[in-house]
Amino acid sequence: MHLKKFIEDFEEAVEDVESGSLSGETVYRSLEVWDSLAVLTVLSMVDAEYGVRLKADVFKRGETLAELFAVVKELSTL
Repeated sequence: MHLKKFIEDFEEAVEDVESGSLSGETVYRSLEVWDSLAVLTVLSMVDAEYGVRLKADVFKRGETLAELFAVVKELSTL
C-alpha cells in the first residue's frame, strides 16, 4: 500500500479533481469539490480498494491526504 496509489484512487473517485493535481500535503477539506457526495465517494472507494470501512468522522481527525492515508493503512488488512 503506497501513498501515491492512494492519491491516484482519491483523484479518480472525487468528481472534478484533475489527475496528478494532488499530493500528500493536499488539505482535502479545502478542495472546492469537497462536499458530502465526495465524502461518500471516498468512503466507498476506501472500502472497495483497501477493504477498510471508515466512518465519516475520520475526515475530522486529519487534514491532509497523507494523514488520511495513514489511517487507512493502519486499519487495512491488505
